[in-house]
Amino acid sequence: MSEIFGGGIRGYREFLMRTEGAADPVRFQLVERERFFAAFESTRPRARYAADRDVFLESLRARRATPGLDPRMLWLVATAKLNQAERFGVGLGEVYGKEQDKFEAEPERLYVQLQEHYHTRILADVISMFGLPFPVVPPRPALRATIRLLVALPGEWTLPLVAASEVVACVLFCAMREEGLRLFADDPPVAELIARLYGEIIADEVGHVGFAAAKLSPRWRSFSRFLARSIAWRSIVASVPEIVALLGKTELRRLLHERFDVEHIVQTFGGRAYAAAAL
Repeated sequence: MSEIFGGGIRGYREFLMRTEGAADPVRFQLVERERFFAAFESTRPRARYAADRDVFLESLRARRATPGLDPRMLWLVATAKLNQAERFGVGLGEVYGKEQDKFEAEPERLYVQLQEHYHTRILADVISMFGLPFPVVPPRPALRATIRLLVALPGEWTLPLVAASEVVACVLFCAMREEGLRLFADDPPVAELIARLYGEIIADEVGHVGFAAAKLSPRWRSFSRFLARSIAWRSIVASVPEIVALLGKTELRRLLHERFDVEHIVQTFGGRAYAAAAL
C-alpha cells in the first residue's frame, strides 16, 4: 500500500499531524502552513498584467459573466468566486458550532476545517499579486439556502453530497491552475506562484475527497460520483459563470466525464497530498 494513498482515516490523521504541525482552533492556524506563508511573504511578485479594479469588483458581484472581459480578467474573477460558497458554508458551520464537539476525538475534522480557512487566504494571495482586493461576496440566494440546509443537517447525512462537491472543487481547481499557468506564462514569477498556491489547495482538496470516501460504503461512493456529475457540478459551475466563459462548455463537459483518479492526483503532488481512500 502506498504511503500516501489508501491508509484510511487513521493514516490521514497521522499525515495531517506530521505535515501540518499543531492546530490552533482559536487563531485558525496550522503551524507548518504559517511557515509556508512566511516563506514567500516578503518576496511576493507583482504581476505585470494591469487589472482594472473597478471592473473586477463589478464582475465579482455580477450573476453573469461580464461581456467583453479578456481571458486574464475572467480567470481572476473566477479565482475570486471559486471559494465563496465554501467560505460561506465554513463560516456558517462555525457560527452553529457544527461538529466542533468531535474535534478532540477526531482531530482530522479540525485540520480539514482549518485547511478550508487557508484556501480563502491562498486565493486572496493569488488575487493580491494583481493589486486586487478579495471581498466577501455571499452566494446567490438559492445556493445560500442549500448551504444552510447542509449545515443544519447531521454531517453523516450530507456526506455523499459533501464528497461530490469536493470532487468538483478539485477538478475545477486543477483546471484553473493549468489555465493560470497558460495565461501568465509570460510572467514567470507570477505563473510559478500560481502553480504553487493552487497546488496547495488541490493537495488539500484531494485529501478531503479521500477522507469523505473513507467514511462511505461502496454504494454511497457510487452515489457521490453520480452527484458530482449532476447536482454538485451544476450548482458550483452556475455560481462561477466566468469559468464557463473561460474554459467553454465543451471542455467542462470533458472534465465532467473524465474518471476522477484520486490516486493519480495524490501521486502528482508527492508527499504533499494524502488520500485515505478512493472515490
